[in-house]
Amino acid sequence: MNLYEYFARQVDRRPDVTAVAGPDGRDLTYAGLDAQSESVAAWLDARTDAGDRVAVYMMDSPTYVAAVLGAWRAGCAVTPVNYRFGSETVEYVLDDAGARVLLVDDAFAGVGREAGAAVGSVEHVAEGHADGEFRADAFGDPADAPIPATRFDDDTAVVMHTSGTTGRPKGVAQTHRNVGAQVDAAVGQYGLSAADTAVVAMPLFHVGGLHGAILMGLFTGGTVVIQPAWDAAEWARLVDATGATLSGLVPAMIVDVLDTDTAHEFDTASLRLCFYGGSPAPEPVLREFAERFEVGALVDYYGQTEVAGLAVTDRAGEARTPGAMGRPIPALEARVVDLETGVDVPDGEEGELLLRGDTVMDGYWERPARTAESTTDGWLHTDDVVVRNEDGLLHYVDRVDEMILSGGEKVSPSAVENALADIDGVETVAVLGTPHDRLGEAVTAAVVRADESLAAADVEAFCESRADLAGYEKPRRVVFVESLPRTGSQKVDKGALAERLDGAFA
Repeated sequence: MNLYEYFARQVDRRPDVTAVAGPDGRDLTYAGLDAQSESVAAWLDARTDAGDRVAVYMMDSPTYVAAVLGAWRAGCAVTPVNYRFGSETVEYVLDDAGARVLLVDDAFAGVGREAGAAVGSVEHVAEGHADGEFRADAFGDPADAPIPATRFDDDTAVVMHTSGTTGRPKGVAQTHRNVGAQVDAAVGQYGLSAADTAVVAMPLFHVGGLHGAILMGLFTGGTVVIQPAWDAAEWARLVDATGATLSGLVPAMIVDVLDTDTAHEFDTASLRLCFYGGSPAPEPVLREFAERFEVGALVDYYGQTEVAGLAVTDRAGEARTPGAMGRPIPALEARVVDLETGVDVPDGEEGELLLRGDTVMDGYWERPARTAESTTDGWLHTDDVVVRNEDGLLHYVDRVDEMILSGGEKVSPSAVENALADIDGVETVAVLGTPHDRLGEAVTAAVVRADESLAAADVEAFCESRADLAGYEKPRRVVFVESLPRTGSQKVDKGALAERLDGAFA
């Protein structure tokens, strides 16, 4: 079924209810948002065929949402373009997806038109958002909108490109079934209803922003508040001003909120649920955030673009187990297998997480060989190492390709990062392996200081005092950095960090 139909149901039921609450106080009802999507659909209907890719290259705004809904209504697939990509990568994404149409806002009109002109598949470029407003004159008459196109469960709804920490970003083909099943499962897990208001701080080119917040909110008849660009104090203000009950943040955003004095001036106690994901988060940081901002429930949102977003989490109302990811959502089943043999491992042992179910991608866009490498008999290889306990709870260990092999011992960077986060004077830290003549790799901590007096000797002394760190897990090298490089989805880019440190320990 066409994903647009989920939204259309809510338009019929509550046309005059606020769908998007504007940060500036200007709200948009379900009927108003639908009229904008009809305008987009009318324009696309005269220029596209069913299944054509419509690329959206805009800052986060209500117009972005109208563009997505309008594309689906017209029977097209949507390609969100990461607005943090450089111009060459934007061209690559448009070409890779074979986008026929590019929709831009005034922030990216220049780069977008140049990229569109350089890519042979792009036939039409429209600037649909300017001066903070939806540009009706850039699209068609809502009265000319086609009836919602019939799309089947296996038809592609979204071609979303990964952040690309290694090599070029990969296009992930998500079907209407993939996205719909993920949203349905997430709504059930988190107990969402029309009474909820979500502050959307994660970017809409990311599953956490588009699928994990916008679609969950609109498909249940709730209200969404779109933060145009990340600002910690503004996030707290929006929660306070709208009485928001739901939000989602990546760990870097949580750290920003804690470190921003003005954010603490706002009342955020209305948040009954806040999910976090994108990268591991140290337990001390999570505890402090939940306590100081009075979050009702803080839950891990483990997911991947390849499973259309959420895959493992806790149910709202269940007590969170510190350090645990949760359990697979009802739309997925999971296995934990030996990294070398692919055989299921007993509970309590480390292995790679494999997933199978309705939300698993159709494949990498026009890359059958890459898809075949990532799946085995219908099971998706997540490339994440986890441990499942006897209660079925999954605990994250690390990425397969980020595990450090030091002197024959395997070291989980996230476990060491969690320990180092307890040091007074550490703002944030990333742990990685750097080349070592004898050990192969040395456990290395890249530390951003909150206190400039913190020295390497202090870090080493702290590690010596920690009984939960084995000798081979304790960093042999400590380096202080001004900041950590991040991907477009705000994960620490350890590939870029390794390049930055290259030669530092020669």
